Amino acid sequence: MPGFTHEVEVLDPIGLHARPASQIVKLVKEADVNLTIGRPGSESMSAKSALMLMSMKVKTGEKLILTFENTDEVSASNIASQIQEFLKG
Repeated sequence: MPGFTHEVEVLDPIGLHARPASQIVKLVKEADVNLTIGRPGSESMSAKSALMLMSMKVKTGEKLILTFENTDEVSASNIASQIQEFLKG
């Protein structure tokens, strides 16, 4: 199955911190998808570890690329929308 990508923006005034990182990990594990997250043009990290996501030190206003594997486009879009909500703060 082909992969799908979506772009999200971190709007939380604190950036990507523990709460949204753990919400993302929980969502990805429950949905049983392979998701990597990274800055445009940079290496991506697995979204199955909150510590890995927080180690990216993403700040407010940065855009992130979500790359989905083993899911359909509708599911990927729904998950991306939920992740964007987590990143609003």
